[in-house]
Amino acid sequence: MEKKFEIPRIMAALHLPPLPASAHPDRKSMQEIREFALRNTEMAVKASIQALILQDLGDHPVSRPIPPHIIAGMSVVGSQIRETFPDLALGISLLGHGAREPLAIAQAIDAKFVRLKVYVGAMVKAEGLLEGCAVEAIQYRHEIGAENIAIFADVYDRTGEPLGRLPLVEEVRQATVFGRADAVVLTGKSFDGTLSMISEIKNSDLNPPILIGGGVNVGNVKEVLRVANGMIVSSCFKKVGGFTRESMQADWDAEKMAEFMRVVREPEL
Repeated sequence: MEKKFEIPRIMAALHLPPLPASAHPDRKSMQEIREFALRNTEMAVKASIQALILQDLGDHPVSRPIPPHIIAGMSVVGSQIRETFPDLALGISLLGHGAREPLAIAQAIDAKFVRLKVYVGAMVKAEGLLEGCAVEAIQYRHEIGAENIAIFADVYDRTGEPLGRLPLVEEVRQATVFGRADAVVLTGKSFDGTLSMISEIKNSDLNPPILIGGGVNVGNVKEVLRVANGMIVSSCFKKVGGFTRESMQADWDAEKMAEFMRVVREPEL
């Protein structure tokens, strides 16, 4: 990485409830969302997790473009977390497609990185056709003087289908060599699919930092530690599994987090 920021091995993705201006029937007040964010962040810190990604997962359906209330709400919550937990590395990931908005939020809350889901190429997702935002990201990051913020770029994000799929190695080359992403996020439709993607890149002429964006749990985390530079984790910290209205707004479970981190710290046999 060109940045001085060292990629954390474990990054917990905190999925926020719907914001007050959301049309979602389960929307919460900003006070409720701040309380949700702080109590879950406290659990992560007590479990010795050193990085947190804030995501507006509750605001469905996904808006195009990213609406002002999401930028404002994420900035408020992120600033509260930054003030309360000054040593925690923060990142931003938005459901909506774009680079300026997450980078602006990240700079405002002193976050270390952003995760951008469609960085190169084109993807078809629930909200329609999305085109890569690498140029927007690099130019805007330079424009606001935020080169200290790392870009973690998904390649073939599992929540969509690529349009005009390039070979994986070439797509990663476009993201890291030409698009100057600081790390790639690889997540297959299954955990075996993820491992296959990682193997393909490791056997190529490329050597980017690789993050796994999903599907990590207490049963496979030791293997993840062997093959990837870092991982993004959330669902396995919850008592309610899957992606349902209930699970997306559920708190993390302190015991599940502690068990996960206990396995992470176990020495290899």
